[in-house]
Amino acid sequence: MTHPNSVNMTFDTSLIDLNVSFSTTESDPSDAGPASIKTNTFNTTQNDPQPSKFTSILPPKAPTPVQYLPTQATYDQWAFIYDSDGNMLQSIDDIELSTLLADFLSLATAQHSSPTIHILDLGCGTGRNTIKLLSYPWPSSLSVRVTGLDFSRAMLDVAAQKTQRMPHKPHFALADCFPTMKDASASPFPVADGLESGAPPDAVISTLVLEHVPLDAFFATLAAVVRPGGYALVTNMHEEMGSISQAGFVDERTGVKVRGESWVYSVDEVLDMAKTCRFEITKVKERAMEKVDVEEGRVGSRGLKWMGVKVWFGVVLRMGA
Repeated sequence: MTHPNSVNMTFDTSLIDLNVSFSTTESDPSDAGPASIKTNTFNTTQNDPQPSKFTSILPPKAPTPVQYLPTQATYDQWAFIYDSDGNMLQSIDDIELSTLLADFLSLATAQHSSPTIHILDLGCGTGRNTIKLLSYPWPSSLSVRVTGLDFSRAMLDVAAQKTQRMPHKPHFALADCFPTMKDASASPFPVADGLESGAPPDAVISTLVLEHVPLDAFFATLAAVVRPGGYALVTNMHEEMGSISQAGFVDERTGVKVRGESWVYSVDEVLDMAKTCRFEITKVKERAMEKVDVEEGRVGSRGLKWMGVKVWFGVVLRMGA
């Protein structure tokens, strides 16, 4: 595990304003493409570096200045363009979830005997995947309850707007999704405004969230909310991409890339922690950027510099008895 993958600095929140941008001396070398980056992940040793195994097909460009903010503040600012800024990893997540999510929900309902099923979207953001849960062809005999939790009020406001005309409404709540991240002795169950109490959810999804949470805190929450025999679906940035880049967005007014705090995890580290927390591994999938993704318009041109690089992985877990 690498924590974090670059120098992250936290600034006073008084600097967080949509009309003010504070730029650091940091820059984003990933703009030049994977072939221009030398890291321990891709090189055999520090003393005898080897050429990267990845080849960029785009000419390098000058690195983008980077502004580091607390992760919550980053997502509060990102919310306004999160669904429209051409984020490549979100596109890959959408592509893979077109099949993986359906398989996951089929597993979750296969032996479900109750007339009601509760699905939790942990770190739901703007509701990108909450909508997928609502749109799934659930059996007509099943009453479905979908809850979305997130720590960003701005993200939740966008999610509420997107789902307000849907026939089935989710329950969104502002939440401290990972309480042990701040206090290891805290209860790991999410603390949410207006969250209804009751039985644990039957299934949980958490997509592109893990990068921003210490591994033990993430799985402490996941293990606390998934009932025995219940399922969890987790997707995340792959370490091959994470060792070079982080989640973030470019403020078009200033040209500065805004980022929160990130951790880099290998697939094996994630699986080991899942097993430690009594999860059984049901499915693992890793995904590299492919030329066809860009050619067919499923991913924007930003995907070109990541061709051949593993950028995404997803795991399906079942909580043991």
